[in-house]
Amino acid sequence: MERVKEDRPITIKGDKGNLNCCIADVVSLFITVTDKLCLEIRAMDEIQPHLRELMETMHCLSHLPPAFEGHQTVSRWLQTLSYMSASDELDDSQVRQLLFDLESAYKPSTASCSLELWPDPWGMWGAS
Repeated sequence: MERVKEDRPITIKGDKGNLNCCIADVVSLFITVTDKLCLEIRAMDEIQPHLRELMETMHCLSHLPPAFEGHQTVSRWLQTLSYMSASDELDDSQVRQLLFDLESAYKPSTASCSLELWPDPWGMWGAS
């Protein structure tokens, strides 16, 4: 009943095990999309499914603030990709911007995640 009062999805019950699993999934998806782009995999049909899954998984993280930058960033890119056909590819400029946007969105909001739970695969926050 507490979950319903707090408007938390059923996939997150507030226990640390579920939270860690969901965070791991989000991190994995950020890394997957980034790696695909770095490997020059740019076709819409190879990027969009992972971005969509990233969006869905981020929505399962009830402890992220509603205005979490990652939601808007991924949503904008999903909209961009929706106007492309499956075989269309992102150009160099789009890839560069998407990589920048993903790295920026990956950073946790100040109070939304502890750095112990949210890994830093790109070394963006330096030594703590």
